[in-house]
Amino acid sequence: MSNEIPDLTRRQFLLDSLVLAASIPAFYFPLSAEADSSAPVSSGNVRFLLRNDAAYLKHRQIFNKRITAMPKVIAVAANEKGVQEAILYARQAKLPVAVKSGGHSFEGFSTNDGGLMLDLSSMNKPVYNRTSKHLLIQPGAKLGGVYEYLKQYGRLIPAGSCAGVGVAGLTLGGGYGFFARQFGLTCDSLQRVRMVDGQGKLHDSASDPELLWACKGGGNGNFGIITELEFITHPTPQYFRSYRYKYKNLTPSSATKLAEKWFGLMATLPNTAYGSWILNGKTLTVLVTDTAPPSAALKTILAKLKTGANEVMTPRKDAFLPGIQRFKGGVEPMYFKNVSAGYYNSFNDLKSTLPVICEKIMASRVTTLLQINTMGGAINKPGMEKTAAYPHRKFGFLGELQTYYDREAQGKAAEQVVRDIQGMLSKSGITAHYRNYPDVEITDWEHAYYGENYPRLQALKRKFDPDNVIRHPQSVKG
Repeated sequence: MSNEIPDLTRRQFLLDSLVLAASIPAFYFPLSAEADSSAPVSSGNVRFLLRNDAAYLKHRQIFNKRITAMPKVIAVAANEKGVQEAILYARQAKLPVAVKSGGHSFEGFSTNDGGLMLDLSSMNKPVYNRTSKHLLIQPGAKLGGVYEYLKQYGRLIPAGSCAGVGVAGLTLGGGYGFFARQFGLTCDSLQRVRMVDGQGKLHDSASDPELLWACKGGGNGNFGIITELEFITHPTPQYFRSYRYKYKNLTPSSATKLAEKWFGLMATLPNTAYGSWILNGKTLTVLVTDTAPPSAALKTILAKLKTGANEVMTPRKDAFLPGIQRFKGGVEPMYFKNVSAGYYNSFNDLKSTLPVICEKIMASRVTTLLQINTMGGAINKPGMEKTAAYPHRKFGFLGELQTYYDREAQGKAAEQVVRDIQGMLSKSGITAHYRNYPDVEITDWEHAYYGENYPRLQALKRKFDPDNVIRHPQSVKG
């Protein structure tokens, strides 16, 4: 029986000993004198930065150090009017626009090479309405700050655990986490948005229900810049309980058997609980969290997970906010190549290919993890599929393939591991993927992310951004 785990971040929890180090790029290319002379003029609403401005590198940096794109101009918007001014400038200068709120896009869709990055980090104010119990936030608000702000009111929005993630980007791609099985996806609590489109025009979903539908899982950086989001909130649970089990020195065969066991146990998981299966090299970690006192069903699951485990964490019963803050994630940029590993109905979807995937993970030259998370519960509530662009409610599980490394030179090895495992998954029939875990090498990403909803999103692209000003490598095409 092990002692309680220390106050580790989510990423540190997954990687155990990986050291996270910040690194500001040591290079940049100043614009020519001619370009400087035609630089956009800042205002009280938006500040324009060029590559030779002192603040450029700070605003250019995103969470993934693997992405080294250099925008020609960074527009730091202070308010909604500033967003409009930035879009109008980009149109005049014929620059593509990428949108950054939290900067956590796995593939760096929040930046670009030679275009305009619209940085919304300064627009981060939350406002809670005690009467309606609604939360009004700006797009630069980050999840950790929102959890802390709502604590004083005893409320939450259902979301993930990584504190540095922008709530806007999370919501626009769907948004899941510890509380999704109990309260639904983050986007399911979204009630209204305001948006500046690709023509600089302002829209409010209060008079355009189709816009709200699209913002519930239809992805970000597609046809507009969200400037305000309104959510219903939910009561904060009194406690946040967590349980952890480790199984060591595994073989591909034994890891696969443990996966089959885990999938079977998760079928009876209470809706107040969440589970994840994390293979890191030859070590498997199973995490279970719950916001309710242990039910008979959960006690049965935990007892069966304990059997065969090499380490069993002493169960934790934390107050709500400290409990989720233990999984808040790193804040400094790091090297990684993380992607969706697909959605699954059950173990049978992985049965034939998982032993080979486990073998690949165990032999990898870079830190490689396969994490499988529980979905279901309130996510798959009858009728919800009609309310949102998010298309993958029928699946009970979601996989995330993660690689981490310390040196830029290891990037090719990380990308190859991901490429190989994605190929195995594709051949086994895994084709549905989570939009918030993008992979630039997915060929049919339109249907992988959006399913049958893609044509409907295309119609909105033609309406709001007919000139394709707002775009990235996997943005909706009109």
